Amino acid sequence: MRTYLTLLVFCCVLLNGCNDYLDLKPDKKMAIPSTSGDLWAILDNYAIMNQSTPMAGEESADTYYLTESSYNSISNVNTRNNYIWADQGERIGDWSNPYRAIFYANVVLDALNDKAKGLAEDEKKVIRGSALFFRSFLFYELAQVFAKPYSEEVLSSPGIPLRLDSDPDAASFRASIGDTYAQIISDLKLAGSLLPVTSAPKNRPSGAAVYGLLARIYLNMGEYENASLYADSCLSVNNALMDYNSLSKTATTPIARFNDEVILASRSYDLSNLLGTSRCRVDTLLYNSYVANDLRKVIFFKKNTDGSYTIKGSYDGAYNGGFFNGIAKDEQYLILAECKARLGDTQGAMAALNTLLSKRFTGFTPYVAATSQQALDLVLAERRKELVLRGTRWSDLRRLNKEPKYAVSLKRKLGSKEYELVPGDKRYVMLIPTKVMNVSGLVQNER
Repeated sequence: MRTYLTLLVFCCVLLNGCNDYLDLKPDKKMAIPSTSGDLWAILDNYAIMNQSTPMAGEESADTYYLTESSYNSISNVNTRNNYIWADQGERIGDWSNPYRAIFYANVVLDALNDKAKGLAEDEKKVIRGSALFFRSFLFYELAQVFAKPYSEEVLSSPGIPLRLDSDPDAASFRASIGDTYAQIISDLKLAGSLLPVTSAPKNRPSGAAVYGLLARIYLNMGEYENASLYADSCLSVNNALMDYNSLSKTATTPIARFNDEVILASRSYDLSNLLGTSRCRVDTLLYNSYVANDLRKVIFFKKNTDGSYTIKGSYDGAYNGGFFNGIAKDEQYLILAECKARLGDTQGAMAALNTLLSKRFTGFTPYVAATSQQALDLVLAERRKELVLRGTRWSDLRRLNKEPKYAVSLKRKLGSKEYELVPGDKRYVMLIPTKVMNVSGLVQNER
């Protein structure tokens, strides 16, 4: 335990785990964790491993709006710039927090390779699989913010730095987008071979979580057969859904944390000044898209005194500006439905979609689609309404903007001034923070 405490102090001082990011170096003489208790204590650090994903994408998406007075009340200029897609907008936390958690995962992996003696092989497998999952998950989340949307045309473009060990002196460089996704998928598949299919504490990765994350990634890549396969594999472990008819419509927190649909719990790294309930107003068109008997309308949202609506229901429990972006079964049903529609299986798409929606409405009448295109339209509309502030909208915008039928221009209005983000805009890729650029020599994203 003493070694873990030493490591914990070291990590707190280091903050980021890599001198390339904050120009801080650890003491190489510090003790390295070696027992299973040490390693699990690192991986079970919920505030680091499960609460470190970037916020910039969801903050830049079209789920919400701010009034001019709410916008002006935000003191942090970089946060304000995120809202209006300003070129200079950047925050160190969207970069440093994920890489800090990646450093933790690498410390565990290095300890398993070098220092951890006497551990049972089965336990080493689970620990290794858990560390690989966290690292892959965070690599993927970073790629959604700091790299171009995945496509065959950009495979050689800069992706993200792939920190694969805990050596602070290792040089940093941006792997290509192709190599970034190849590393993520390879590590996840290895993790899936090491982890148990289920995990009792939902902060810990499992085989089902691996399947769910692979389904999310393959959907984003446009590999619909693989995405369908992994979504189906995820749901084959446990496909039970919450019935929203059983939830309290008036409760402050209608959806429990670690609820039955959650497979792996995760949320953004901090509480957002933009997405907090005191400022965040739900997009009017989004709110009005819910019909009267859609229970999500009263489970997800609450009315403000000015007649607008803000967020109430979250899969992280009480919503306070940090959004849930873990792996959950409702998303898997939507992935399965979308992939089946795109692959021409209209009946299969509607079966998956209606299974989900039957738990979201009072007096639900199953949807019917005559063609796979109609099915896809329905699935994407329901995906928008189901995954509200779930960390997927920014990635969805980036991938769907490549299809003219689904491409949208985002607009913000503050007073008399209007801001716009058009499909394919370079600002769909965030700038690497200046503090990182000053010490790393990485290639900056285009503007």
